Amino acid sequence: MSIKKIKILLSVILLAVLCAALYISSGRRAGEYSETQFLFDTECTVSAGGKNAEAAVNAAFERAAELDALFDYYSDSSIVSEINNASADVEIGIDADTASVLSMANQISEASGGAFDITIAPVKDLWNFSGEPSVPSSAAIQSALKSVNYNNFTLDSENNFLVKHNTFTRIDLGGIAKGYAADEAAKTLKESGVKYALIDFGGNVVTLGNNPKNKNGIWKIGIQKPFAPTGEYSEIIEVTESAVVTSGIYERNFTENGILYHHILDPKSGYPVENGLSSVTVVHKSSAVADGLATACFVLGEEHGRELAEKFGAEVYFKYRNEQTEETK
Repeated sequence: MSIKKIKILLSVILLAVLCAALYISSGRRAGEYSETQFLFDTECTVSAGGKNAEAAVNAAFERAAELDALFDYYSDSSIVSEINNASADVEIGIDADTASVLSMANQISEASGGAFDITIAPVKDLWNFSGEPSVPSSAAIQSALKSVNYNNFTLDSENNFLVKHNTFTRIDLGGIAKGYAADEAAKTLKESGVKYALIDFGGNVVTLGNNPKNKNGIWKIGIQKPFAPTGEYSEIIEVTESAVVTSGIYERNFTENGILYHHILDPKSGYPVENGLSSVTVVHKSSAVADGLATACFVLGEEHGRELAEKFGAEVYFKYRNEQTEETK
């Protein structure tokens, strides 16, 4: 072999070693791709490994963006706005995605006795947690509650239409839509043939395949420590291919006259739930179901929340404000 060829071969080997070193230092494996976008009013990250990982992640985000636009409470062109602006007793045509989400929401509402209720929107708007929140008057809350009841609309999921029975009833899918989008992103990744993936839609985490960084393929998911800096965990749980969703009071809240008010509202009273809990984490095969259950279990409290989770075959973890006496499972 000539000296020139030897030099070229050594250069190629050196370049390969440098690339490998850079890859290891970045924590990313060969064939892995990760991307972050802002959807559903939060940072959403999808990481995947295997065949066509980059194309698969891009396709997953396209699907999620489609659903974000469809379910956007504040967009005049969304199906949610169309439903909310409709009068009573008018048949409203809906798409298959909306029918699926509404059907799941109704199942959780029925099973929880209304602890989860997408028609909480009129009361939620009074508190304005997305803007400059303040405590509404009792009279305003009582008036808004007249339009809150998940039975205020009839859904025909086979023929894709619904009918409202109260003109002033409005829905907000914020408690389940992000979970549904994470499920659909996972479905897209699977269909694209990735070997493994980790989806994090702002607290809605979905794992696919075996974790390549763990010999037994287990994924370790941290439960955010309430009121602590992001990334400080109160517990690490181990899951296989699952969805892990947390609903907590430590991100959207405000204090008035020394009282902490948060965004998880009791559909029966119209006020923030006061039961000592700071967060509830649910593990289930479906992110959409886990999303709805996390809110419902928080509203119900630990005893009845566990009973509800068992009905759906879900695991549930309760975290309390007083960390010294918190109970977990």
